[in-house]
Amino acid sequence: MISIERLYSLKQVAEVLSLSYATVYRMVNDGTLPSTKVGGSIRVTQESLRKFIVENTKGGN
Repeated sequence: MISIERLYSLKQVAEVLSLSYATVYRMVNDGTLPSTKVGGSIRVTQESLRKFIVENTKGGN
């Protein structure tokens, strides 16, 4: 069975992370945040976003 993972636009990622679009775009370009291209649009997988959040947050619950 094929599992289809959710894809986020850079605008959506910026909203989730409370960052500017430009910052997210830079993170994708420098490889900090893995992404993929779908029909010319840059997308971030749900797993990549989750992994980024886990690896880049400290403290809290």
